[in-house]
Amino acid sequence: MALGSAMALGPATAAAGELSVEPFFPQVIGGEEVELCGWPNTVAVIGGGGLCTGSLVHPQVVVYAAHCGEDNKQIRFGEDANMGITRQVQFCMVNPDYGGLNDQAHDWAFCVLQEPITDLPFTPPAFGCELDALEAGLPVVIAGFGDAGVEGPPGIKRWGMTQIVSTLGNTANIGGAGISTCQGDSGGSSFMAMADGSWRALSMTSTGLIGCEGTTGVHALMHPAVPWIEEHAGIDITPCHDLDGTWNPTPNCDGFFAGGATGHGAWGDWCSGTPSTGPASTCGEPYDAVPDPDPPLVTITSPLDGEELPTGSLVTIAIDAVDEGYGVQEVWVEIAGQEQPVRDGYPPYAFADVPFPDGVYEIVALASDWAGNVGMSAPVTIGINAEVPDPDPDSTGTAGSETGDLDGTSTTTGSDGDDSTGSTGPGASDDGGGGGCGCQGHPGGGSGSGALVLLGLLGLRRGGRRRERVTR
Repeated sequence: MALGSAMALGPATAAAGELSVEPFFPQVIGGEEVELCGWPNTVAVIGGGGLCTGSLVHPQVVVYAAHCGEDNKQIRFGEDANMGITRQVQFCMVNPDYGGLNDQAHDWAFCVLQEPITDLPFTPPAFGCELDALEAGLPVVIAGFGDAGVEGPPGIKRWGMTQIVSTLGNTANIGGAGISTCQGDSGGSSFMAMADGSWRALSMTSTGLIGCEGTTGVHALMHPAVPWIEEHAGIDITPCHDLDGTWNPTPNCDGFFAGGATGHGAWGDWCSGTPSTGPASTCGEPYDAVPDPDPPLVTITSPLDGEELPTGSLVTIAIDAVDEGYGVQEVWVEIAGQEQPVRDGYPPYAFADVPFPDGVYEIVALASDWAGNVGMSAPVTIGINAEVPDPDPDSTGTAGSETGDLDGTSTTTGSDGDDSTGSTGPGASDDGGGGGCGCQGHPGGGSGSGALVLLGLLGLRRGGRRRERVTR
């Protein structure tokens, strides 16, 4: 199964993504076609004048080869590079230090997807102590959309089991037993199996000898590229390790791909049933080895409490959420006592440009951690073309306060002497209670169809480019 080298005439090596001559049946050499949803993290990198292969190493990051270029790229999931599920990218970037055909050791590139793929387990790079297995003779799987010789049409995903023949610096020669990479496979990974049944991505296919069949391919090892990728993507693709290789698992060190060439489900349901692992423990204790009883600490940083804004203002709700245990899973808001359905799972947490009607609104932010604890912010009250009443220290209600309604009208609420808080908008909760607590609970206990009443109508959207921690 040949993975993706580009051809050049003569005995030189050829870069795996471009062709100077058209192969007879450009696909993978010596392997076999995958089943539906087989090796689903192996993706086609299309556009910009050629076909390459890439690997989903994080829900939002695809790694491939620098010689494939960075312009006009799209990522296609499926078994055929000419069809399948296409996902757009925020941007792609090639390693500026890549020196061309003979610089396989720096043949790195990546794309950041516009939206994360959350329904499919991914395959992270091998890192830290996992790299101790990296030596000649290590069995690996290779997969890609490249040249298959006489065995099939172009652009069909194939796979095969082979081995590392040798390593030199930041490269590895991979192939053997009739299995190798070829034109179109450029950027695709070799994968090594872990004891828990999951896989790790080891490399990106760079070059190979002309003819492919019976040869080995030269791969750029992936782990030297990780610091550069994390710096420029702003995303942590090694959720189990620090950048120096120290075992330091986060809650994202969990749920890795544990399938293979045998598929599960269909692409219409994102290959539902694809096997994945629990929290990883390849180099130490899993992230959840120590209980996390405490909820996240949550603060609304914008808008400010008591802020008054003119009619038509677009309000960005910015939230700071931290959790010293397993980490923050997701953040959401309640407005006028109604839980809103849109969630943000990546810091910095924000819901951008929300157009409130005129009135007074109480906003509360909530965050869940990976242990199921829920923290709640102190409430923030804002006025849109309306005066925010001064808080009454002697009452939890606000007598005669005018609060915004969703259709631009207003309702008047008053204190009736009971223990409930005053309403800050239509549909406000009758549960009482105050803000500023580190309340524990369970995420997902929303207010049903009523959750759409405010922000579902007003266009709530997650704010800003999502970023994760790069160093730990």
